[in-house]
Amino acid sequence: MLIRPSHWVVWLPTLWGLGAALPPALPQQDINTINCFDLVDESQWDLVLGLNMTTASLSVVVSGAGPPVITCLNRQTVRYLVSVVGDTTSQPYLLSELHTWEGISGQLVRDPPTFPYLIYGGRYRLQFTHCGQDRNMTDSCREGRDTKTVFSDFVNIQPSVNPWCSPAQFTGNTSLLSLDTPAVKGTTTVFHFSFSPCSTVQPYDTANVTLYSADTREECGQEVTASQSVEIFTNTAGEAAIMYQSPELAGDRYYCLSVTLSHISCRLTTLERPTHCWLESDAVWVPATPIIASILPFCTSHFACAWLYIVVGGSISLILSLVMAITCVRCCERRDRNNSKQRDEVDFPGEVISLAPLTDRRGWAELHKEWESREEKARGKILLLYSPDTKLFKELQEAFKSFLDLACHCDIYDLFDDALFDTIALDPSEWLQEFVNDKDVKIVVMSSIGAYRRQQALAGEMPLNLPDNSLLDGLFTSGLRFISSYPGLATSGRVATARFEMLHLTEEGHKLGPPLSGPDTREFLIPTQLHELFCWVHQLKPLDLMGKPWVNYHLEMQLLQDALKLVRRDRTVMDRSCGGQPNFTDLGNGVTMI
Repeated sequence: MLIRPSHWVVWLPTLWGLGAALPPALPQQDINTINCFDLVDESQWDLVLGLNMTTASLSVVVSGAGPPVITCLNRQTVRYLVSVVGDTTSQPYLLSELHTWEGISGQLVRDPPTFPYLIYGGRYRLQFTHCGQDRNMTDSCREGRDTKTVFSDFVNIQPSVNPWCSPAQFTGNTSLLSLDTPAVKGTTTVFHFSFSPCSTVQPYDTANVTLYSADTREECGQEVTASQSVEIFTNTAGEAAIMYQSPELAGDRYYCLSVTLSHISCRLTTLERPTHCWLESDAVWVPATPIIASILPFCTSHFACAWLYIVVGGSISLILSLVMAITCVRCCERRDRNNSKQRDEVDFPGEVISLAPLTDRRGWAELHKEWESREEKARGKILLLYSPDTKLFKELQEAFKSFLDLACHCDIYDLFDDALFDTIALDPSEWLQEFVNDKDVKIVVMSSIGAYRRQQALAGEMPLNLPDNSLLDGLFTSGLRFISSYPGLATSGRVATARFEMLHLTEEGHKLGPPLSGPDTREFLIPTQLHELFCWVHQLKPLDLMGKPWVNYHLEMQLLQDALKLVRRDRTVMDRSCGGQPNFTDLGNGVTMI
């Protein structure tokens, strides 16, 4: 290095004497006029430039400059500006806030600077600017008048930028970024981000995170709750990762997080920035914790402490019950003692009231055995009248008849019995007259939408339309007219109505009207009141029987309930709300168009 002519006045007395040390008698004001890095020999610059390719950084190694430079810096009280500069190709990859240091000369010895993010290839060197004395230390040092600048040798740096961090790879490359769903733990939230970095993650890589809160998901991102700088680390997949755990948060609010990376690729204005320089998480709902969580930390929610509430509530109820019981007992004892002193004496006539022995009650199983074991036991007789509204509804009546025959020990007579078709169709009134004359025959009329509308039609209140294939439909109408018009039959106690429960065809709005309704006509709900129907037919009282009525007839009851379930699910034929005419083609005879 050639010594500048302007420096000869200073260098001659300085270099006089010992070649490795400054003369101790040199005045302080003369020392402050020297740029100490002028004393560095050309062969020593490699020792001053501490290039670390692992961390992509360049350090100022003052100890490598030699004792004269160290002694000079320690004796000076001036400011230095140290910067990393490059040639015309590499200068655009430098930032003043990252690659510039300014401070007192002695600080260079105690804590020399290190410049990060030298990841772009090119030629770089250090610039040492002597800024002179500044007593106020308020003005920043700039190269210009009254400054002395020394440059180091150039160092060549190979690029360490990953290939996907080029501007051509930024657009649409979403595979390099992963935003995990925030995890809520109590009133804290953990956010995770991972991405493919532009360069190897370094210890000085950081990110600025900002936590926002809002009452709604759409408004999250306006009200700042907390901000912090966090480190970036490498996860198991070799990607750059960011994790932030929030402090204790106020509950019943939405929270979201934004992340701004401090990487140099995100701060250079001369290059296009990568897509992951600014990240934002989804809004997550943080529920409020109950008050008891301050006492019991594991009670993060009311559901988590449900068992505790049950135990406490049960204990309080038990204690309260015991206190009330003791109080009631004490009060009753005190009242009894007071009443015993004021009780009036009453003469006892000497008569003892004797209760007659109650009639022994029979069980249902015992009652059924009377029909099962003795053939001479008279069976009940039931004339069953029903409207064949749908095919499945008619099959339900067959299951009902089978139950009455097997479980209720009754003979069932039906207008639609195929074996008696010729006899019934010839003269239905004459056939019905035989059952009316028999006082042992009970008449059960099934209430349904078809029966209800036929009754309305007979009274002239509603027109009745019948399909073309309904050959047997008029039989029920004839039977209904005969039973309703027969003098005194409806009020004789021999006629009852029945409805199937929870069935759209036999809902309560389809109950038959007078004369088949009133105080003298009973209505039975099937299958709940089958045992009452049994007692009505056999002239028994339900309270005189004990046990379960159908304990030995589970199969018959199950068949009846299965048939009932099929009709409950069948709404296609009767439903005309969608418009159009129902299809009666495959339903067979005896089906009524409602």
